Amino acid sequence: MVYLGNKVFRGKKEQEAFDKSFAGRYQKLLKKNHFLFFGLPFMLSIFAGSIYLQKFTAVKWEKYDERHRQLSEDEMLGLIDKKRSFDKRDDFYRLQGLLKDHTDDVKDDYEIVRVQRKKEDEPVW
Repeated sequence: MVYLGNKVFRGKKEQEAFDKSFAGRYQKLLKKNHFLFFGLPFMLSIFAGSIYLQKFTAVKWEKYDERHRQLSEDEMLGLIDKKRSFDKRDDFYRLQGLLKDHTDDVKDDYEIVRVQRKKEDEPVW
Protein backbone atom coordinates (compact mmCIF):
# COMPACT_ATOMS: atom_id res chain seq x y z
CA MET A 1 0.00 0.00 0.00
CA VAL A 2 1.22 3.49 -0.85
CA TYR A 3 1.76 5.98 1.91
CA LEU A 4 2.09 9.48 0.45
CA GLY A 5 2.18 11.64 3.53
CA ASN A 6 0.64 12.43 6.89
CA LYS A 7 -2.94 11.51 7.49
CA VAL A 8 -4.88 14.74 7.83
CA PHE A 9 -7.65 15.01 10.40
CA ARG A 10 -10.92 16.24 8.90
CA GLY A 11 -14.39 16.59 10.32
CA LYS A 12 -17.31 14.58 8.89
CA LYS A 13 -18.49 17.34 6.57
CA GLU A 14 -14.95 18.13 5.43
CA GLN A 15 -14.26 14.44 4.83
CA GLU A 16 -17.43 14.04 2.75
CA ALA A 17 -16.50 17.10 0.68
CA PHE A 18 -12.97 15.76 0.26
CA ASP A 19 -14.26 12.34 -0.83
CA LYS A 20 -16.38 14.00 -3.54
CA SER A 21 -13.45 16.04 -4.87
CA PHE A 22 -11.01 14.79 -7.53
CA ALA A 23 -8.19 14.40 -5.01
CA GLY A 24 -10.38 12.33 -2.67
CA ARG A 25 -11.58 10.02 -5.44
CA TYR A 26 -8.02 9.60 -6.70
CA GLN A 27 -6.74 8.77 -3.23
CA LYS A 28 -9.42 6.08 -2.81
CA LEU A 29 -8.48 4.53 -6.14
CA LEU A 30 -4.82 4.78 -5.21
CA LYS A 31 -5.42 2.80 -2.02
CA LYS A 32 -7.23 0.07 -3.97
CA ASN A 33 -4.67 -0.35 -6.75
CA HIS A 34 -1.54 1.72 -6.25
CA PHE A 35 0.40 0.32 -9.26
CA LEU A 36 -2.34 1.11 -11.77
CA PHE A 37 -2.89 4.68 -10.56
CA PHE A 38 0.61 5.63 -9.44
CA GLY A 39 3.31 3.29 -10.79
CA LEU A 40 2.06 2.87 -14.35
CA PRO A 41 1.60 6.63 -15.04
CA PHE A 42 5.03 7.25 -13.55
CA MET A 43 6.68 4.63 -15.76
CA LEU A 44 4.83 5.90 -18.84
CA SER A 45 5.99 9.45 -18.15
CA ILE A 46 9.61 8.23 -17.90
CA PHE A 47 9.27 6.29 -21.16
CA ALA A 48 7.58 9.18 -23.01
CA GLY A 49 10.20 11.60 -21.72
CA SER A 50 13.04 9.44 -22.99
CA ILE A 51 11.44 9.22 -26.46
CA TYR A 52 10.75 12.95 -26.50
CA LEU A 53 14.31 13.82 -25.42
CA GLN A 54 15.87 11.37 -27.87
CA LYS A 55 16.05 14.05 -30.58
CA PHE A 56 17.92 16.43 -28.30
CA THR A 57 20.34 13.70 -27.28
CA ALA A 58 20.97 12.78 -30.91
CA VAL A 59 21.81 16.39 -31.76
CA LYS A 60 24.19 16.53 -28.80
CA TRP A 61 26.09 13.41 -29.86
CA GLU A 62 26.18 14.46 -33.52
CA LYS A 63 27.85 17.72 -32.52
CA TYR A 64 30.28 15.81 -30.30
CA ASP A 65 31.15 13.43 -33.15
CA GLU A 66 31.61 16.32 -35.56
CA ARG A 67 33.95 18.07 -33.14
CA HIS A 68 36.04 15.03 -32.25
CA ARG A 69 36.16 12.98 -35.43
CA GLN A 70 39.54 12.11 -36.91
CA LEU A 71 40.37 13.66 -40.26
CA SER A 72 41.84 11.52 -42.96
CA GLU A 73 45.00 12.63 -44.73
CA ASP A 74 43.09 13.78 -47.80
CA GLU A 75 40.68 15.83 -45.69
CA MET A 76 43.59 17.49 -43.85
CA LEU A 77 45.19 18.41 -47.15
CA GLY A 78 41.86 19.77 -48.33
CA LEU A 79 41.89 22.25 -45.45
CA ILE A 80 45.15 23.83 -46.62
CA ASP A 81 44.82 26.86 -48.89
CA LYS A 82 47.21 27.30 -51.83
CA LYS A 83 48.06 23.64 -51.95
CA ARG A 84 49.48 21.79 -54.88
CA SER A 85 48.30 18.33 -55.72
CA PHE A 86 50.90 15.67 -55.21
CA ASP A 87 51.52 11.98 -55.25
CA LYS A 88 53.78 10.50 -52.58
CA ARG A 89 55.70 8.35 -55.01
CA ASP A 90 56.28 11.21 -57.49
CA ASP A 91 57.44 13.53 -54.74
CA PHE A 92 59.81 10.92 -53.36
CA TYR A 93 61.39 10.35 -56.75
CA ARG A 94 61.47 14.09 -57.48
CA LEU A 95 63.29 14.80 -54.24
CA GLN A 96 65.73 11.96 -54.94
CA GLY A 97 66.35 13.37 -58.40
CA LEU A 98 65.20 10.15 -60.04
CA LEU A 99 62.09 11.50 -61.74
CA LYS A 100 62.66 13.38 -64.97
CA ASP A 101 59.12 14.72 -65.23
CA HIS A 102 60.07 17.61 -62.95
CA THR A 103 63.30 18.66 -64.69
CA ASP A 104 61.99 22.15 -65.37
CA ASP A 105 61.78 22.77 -61.60
CA VAL A 106 65.15 21.25 -60.70
CA LYS A 107 68.33 22.53 -62.34
CA ASP A 108 71.21 20.09 -62.63
CA ASP A 109 73.72 22.67 -63.83
CA TYR A 110 75.60 22.99 -60.57
CA GLU A 111 78.49 21.14 -59.05
CA ILE A 112 79.07 20.64 -55.36
CA VAL A 113 82.45 22.18 -54.46
CA ARG A 114 83.91 22.42 -50.98
CA VAL A 115 84.85 25.92 -49.95
CA GLN A 116 88.39 26.29 -48.62
CA ARG A 117 88.57 27.20 -44.97
CA LYS A 118 91.12 29.42 -43.34
CA LYS A 119 94.00 27.69 -41.65
CA GLU A 120 92.82 28.68 -38.13
CA ASP A 121 89.27 27.42 -38.82
CA GLU A 122 90.42 23.90 -39.66
CA PRO A 123 89.57 21.41 -36.89
CA VAL A 124 92.58 20.00 -35.09
CA TRP A 125 92.24 16.36 -34.18
